[in-house]
Amino acid sequence: MEIDVILEPDHSPAEIAELAQLAESFGIRAIWHQNYVSARDPFMSLVLAAQATRRIRLGVVVVSPYEMHPLKMANALLTLNEFCGGRACLVVGAGGEWLPVLGVEPERLF
Repeated sequence: MEIDVILEPDHSPAEIAELAQLAESFGIRAIWHQNYVSARDPFMSLVLAAQATRRIRLGVVVVSPYEMHPLKMANALLTLNEFCGGRACLVVGAGGEWLPVLGVEPERLF
């Protein structure tokens, strides 16, 4: 069985690094950092964890294309991937809290 842990975004980068090391020692597959409107940058927040760990995957959940252009998502993911030696991951979604904050009305296509 593989287990992932999703962290709330109120942890400092140093705390995330410490939690990632602990999770890695217990065989957790991945640590995910939540991407909220009023929180630290999730990609930057994982850099210390990337440097402090060797096996655990590090990811950001959920980034909206309304919030960040897909090219910028790819750039941020590839940069984090360089820091962690190929262990970065990302969840992309278009809903959640970002639509109202950006003033976008959801529209069903079907």
